[in-house]
Amino acid sequence: MIQTLIPAPATAEARAPGRYGRFLGTTLTARALLLLAAGALWAIPGFFHLRWLPLMLAWDALVIALVIADALSLPPARALRVTRTFLDSPVLARETRIELEIQQATNSPLLLHVADDLHSALAQLPPSGTLTAWPRDPARIAFSVTPTRRGDFPLGGIWLRCRRSLGLVERRTVSRPEQRVRVYPAMERTDDDAALYLLRIRQIELQRRRLRITGTGREFDHLRDYRAGDEMRNISWTATARRAHVITREFTTERSQQVWIVIDAGRLSGTVFEMRRTAAPGSSPGFGFRSAAADESYLLSLTQLDQACSAGIALAQTVMQAGDKAGLLVYGRGIQQQLLPATGPGHLRSVIDALSMARNERSEADHLRAATRLGQLQRRRGMILWITEMADSARRPDVAEAATDLARRHLVLLVVLGHEEVRATASREPHTAAQMFESAAAQEVLERRRQTLGGLRSRGVLVVESTPGALRTDAINEYLEVKARGLL
Repeated sequence: MIQTLIPAPATAEARAPGRYGRFLGTTLTARALLLLAAGALWAIPGFFHLRWLPLMLAWDALVIALVIADALSLPPARALRVTRTFLDSPVLARETRIELEIQQATNSPLLLHVADDLHSALAQLPPSGTLTAWPRDPARIAFSVTPTRRGDFPLGGIWLRCRRSLGLVERRTVSRPEQRVRVYPAMERTDDDAALYLLRIRQIELQRRRLRITGTGREFDHLRDYRAGDEMRNISWTATARRAHVITREFTTERSQQVWIVIDAGRLSGTVFEMRRTAAPGSSPGFGFRSAAADESYLLSLTQLDQACSAGIALAQTVMQAGDKAGLLVYGRGIQQQLLPATGPGHLRSVIDALSMARNERSEADHLRAATRLGQLQRRRGMILWITEMADSARRPDVAEAATDLARRHLVLLVVLGHEEVRATASREPHTAAQMFESAAAQEVLERRRQTLGGLRSRGVLVVESTPGALRTDAINEYLEVKARGLL
């Protein structure tokens, strides 16, 4: 799947920058200016003996002649052709390798300085480097960037400065390949994690094959003779007419369930977390979360929605591997993204594209509208895997009302994000009056949260409290636990 997410290469010829770039794009180098300045040294003895002045003029004329010859030897802009190739799929918070290939149609080598004007979501400063392009032999230079935002972004031009071996004059050109890339949510799953999840899925499937629960669910299993107490709606009237006695349909628990992955993109989803590079001894570098006080240096900052989208992709993969159908709903004040439950690689690609375009909103999310839309889209019993954060308020949060309403017909698993800073503030020992008030406020917030979540559990809503760093693992483990217990 990752290979299919790599953008296609883009190629373009170099052009002179601007309207008058053909004439103003050629400039003197520092070497040429130093040689001209060296000619001025002949003026010092010229103050005492005039015979030295012709030598100064001859030196300047020689340097100017060399500059003109060097300028005429430079190739025109159209002789350069640049190709930008992504070696990796652009994924949030993961290093992405980009390769530039330059071809020049001349008979002598060129010294090139290259700067790639990428979008700020990929690199804050344009990556640059120097290389030598030989005649009719592609020259390549590669560099790595780390995307900091999801979505579609246009890429700028590739700026070139070329010079010959004399190095007295350089020409500035720009190549503008038409290229637009999409930065995807983090999709990393280690081989050990993937193998563990797949093993659990196989164990669940074997268990269900050995112990098939009949009499429940709505998936047809077999026909049998009518028994006292059977429901009238389960009678097969066509089979009854053929066999001349009453026949009942027997049902079993559905093997393929519909699982909705619902992601809250409201105001609270914009909470930012510092993400730092961590690596276990002897292993390749990875990414993880640490407290802000632990280290002042950090790689980049990710929002809570970024982590939810990453968890959504991992959940969709796991749901499909388990034989279920995955649907997607991303909402804020309105519905941002909506995909009906389906399975297969094509549907997984649609999920990845939809989550790449999810954006957090500044206003509070409309949880009741999202619940209403889910009720309209999902008529039969299914599983709602809802990733959200519960706002602190004196009254009951809307997301609790929406989850309770959906739990009357569906199995609702609410993954609620929390913050360790609040728990740390509530549990620390105060030493000043300000710290005492902060601890009391944090304890009150946690108590209201505990009561709200307890009420949800008493109404049949499954609740998992997680943190952005552990969101993906907690959500997948709880889904597999639901599958193992046969709650759907």
